Amino acid sequence: MSKDVSTAEQVMDLTDAALTSEQVATYLRANPEFFVQHEELLADLSLPHQSGKAISLVERQVSLLRDRGIEARQKLNNLLENARNNDQLFDTTRNLVLALLNARNVTEIAAVTQDQLSNHANIDACEIIIVAHPDLKVSDSVRTESSERLRQDFADVFRLKRTHCGAIARAQIDYLFPNSHNTIKSTALCPVISNGEVLALLAFGNQADNYFNVNLDTLFLDFIGRVVGAVLDKQLVTHD
Repeated sequence: MSKDVSTAEQVMDLTDAALTSEQVATYLRANPEFFVQHEELLADLSLPHQSGKAISLVERQVSLLRDRGIEARQKLNNLLENARNNDQLFDTTRNLVLALLNARNVTEIAAVTQDQLSNHANIDACEIIIVAHPDLKVSDSVRTESSERLRQDFADVFRLKRTHCGAIARAQIDYLFPNSHNTIKSTALCPVISNGEVLALLAFGNQADNYFNVNLDTLFLDFIGRVVGAVLDKQLVTHD
């Protein structure tokens, strides 16, 4: 028994209820050659275009295939773009780690971190703010802030202890990037962590409204926060 007859019998072996559109679609998927055997039905098909003009079945198929091709190319382009971004971020991370190995104190750690990360193509601004404590000795060029102030203004970062991407208040952006002249539109806030303690806050800024968004993969950024935290913690312990 052929597949055509078998499927037809399955469709006809129903109750007297009318066929549903799903049943018709199932049958046609199983028998794509149906209209080859019943060409006379093609004249009765109605395939209105979005413009209201009727088009042929072939034209409709070509249109659908073209749309699917465009969608597939867009997905491929997105995958390639993500791969390029990951490659760039890996190179940035590698260079940062190598540079941190030569940092001799907290001031150099802060300078190296900011310089290396600012070189990434998608980072328009980068700031590191170290949590202040009485024994901390750094150059005046290094930004420090009390733990209380940072916890109050960036509570989610300290609570979750992972990179936070998404909208924040304009006042917070201006505080994080005082030299950017209101050009930063989206941010990623990365806690610098060692042994579960937040030692500093890394802030990344981009001029695009939605570049740093809640759907962004933060794996590399979280890793950077851990690496900087390990090196920073070693210096803080050494000089306590």
